[in-house]
Amino acid sequence: MRQLQIFRAVAESGSIRSASRQVHLTQPAVTHAVRELERSLGSPLFARSVKGVVPTAIGTALLRRTHLLFNEVRRTKEEIAQLRDGVGGRLCVAFSGAASQLLPEALVEFRLRRPGVVLELRELSLPSTDERWLGVDCDFALISELDDANDGFERELLLEQPLVVRARASHPQADTRSLRLLQQCTWLVPSYGPVLLRRLFEAQGLPPPTDVIACQTSQLAMTLLHRTDALAFMVDDPLGGGWSTLGLVQLPLPGPIAMLRITLLVPDARALTPVARLFIECLRKVASDV
Repeated sequence: MRQLQIFRAVAESGSIRSASRQVHLTQPAVTHAVRELERSLGSPLFARSVKGVVPTAIGTALLRRTHLLFNEVRRTKEEIAQLRDGVGGRLCVAFSGAASQLLPEALVEFRLRRPGVVLELRELSLPSTDERWLGVDCDFALISELDDANDGFERELLLEQPLVVRARASHPQADTRSLRLLQQCTWLVPSYGPVLLRRLFEAQGLPPPTDVIACQTSQLAMTLLHRTDALAFMVDDPLGGGWSTLGLVQLPLPGPIAMLRITLLVPDARALTPVARLFIECLRKVASDV
């Protein structure tokens, strides 16, 4: 474990000198530890140059596994403390897009039952590409998606909601009922947006819009919607967000645009700590109420 701690420090800092300061060892001691680890694995872990060190392909694989290992050690300690004392703990929840609508109510319920837990909420761009999620630093993720993805994560569908198209009230196309008239508009889309646009417009025999801006941050998307003539896919907020008070309107397009899935993603359900399982219970309750 100590060799892996030293290895991780070198890999993340890119320097033997920086790593030695982090782990409070001399540079020769750090170099020796890395060489011993390389010898035990039978492969070089770093490519060395005058600029520092970078992990080899095997070093990169080991670094990923090292993150998993130390996260499991941390979770093991936390689970034992939670079972022993019934207090404290840490929870990191990743979320994306419309999935965030479930968090406020779930958080209120969770805080009433476990007020001492250190909670971190991280907004993701796309779980399959986000390094923080790939490193499994988060206990689980709550995401919005059109279809199930074959990415190896355990999935639980919490909620399905119809998508609508929204824009600011003074948008030139605010009253349009034709998708054809929206082909030349600017679209702000989350990760699933380009796929959905292609499906919608190809079903009408039209090429998809070309003026598309990928925007993964909800706050920025809301700002752009108010200040530009952009359009965006949204769900109706059943929890009382009040879109009309935000100056946005729903375009009266015929029929449902699509159904958005609010999904729970878990790296390994067996590894969930008690506080993680409790927060998931709170999310399920909110979703069932919706």
